[in-house]
Amino acid sequence: MSDDLPEVLSSERVYEGALFDVEHARLRFPDGSEGMRETALHPGAVALLAVRDDGRLLLVEQYRHGARQRLLEAPAGTREPGEPPEVTARRELREETGHDAESIVRLGGAWMAPGFTSEYIDIYLATGLFEAPLDTGDEEDLGEPIAVTLEELDAAIGEGRVEDAKTIIARHLYARRLREEGRAGG
Repeated sequence: MSDDLPEVLSSERVYEGALFDVEHARLRFPDGSEGMRETALHPGAVALLAVRDDGRLLLVEQYRHGARQRLLEAPAGTREPGEPPEVTARRELREETGHDAESIVRLGGAWMAPGFTSEYIDIYLATGLFEAPLDTGDEEDLGEPIAVTLEELDAAIGEGRVEDAKTIIARHLYARRLREEGRAGG
């Protein structure tokens, strides 16, 4: 990777919203050319693969307005400003699945759409689940969590029933971990 990064000539927040802000920036590239970039500034998020003792994963289904449909996905949520991702992960697990975990381990992370947003998602594995609901009274449209096997998740991804990027990335990172541990499912 090149260390030749563009120089930021100017930057202005042109929108401040509840979920993200928008920044316009003028850049000078290493070749001397200049250009504008718009970026949705996001505080970051987390996603979790919550694995029950029987090996089934807990997924949630919720309406995502950007997709204009309900998506089946890993539990996830936005970090509060300055909040460590581990704290967000535990809170979101409780809010979205009604469970907490004995162990929450980071599997990796990913930039969601770096061409226009600063959103980075840290992805965790939650095991040793136990009931611990946390009601926030917010506007999320969540039903009961849906428990699936790895094979069912893989089939849903292959058939296009799971199209959520963070869930697909989480499955990939979990497969890598299982292979490293010499376990099936990787």
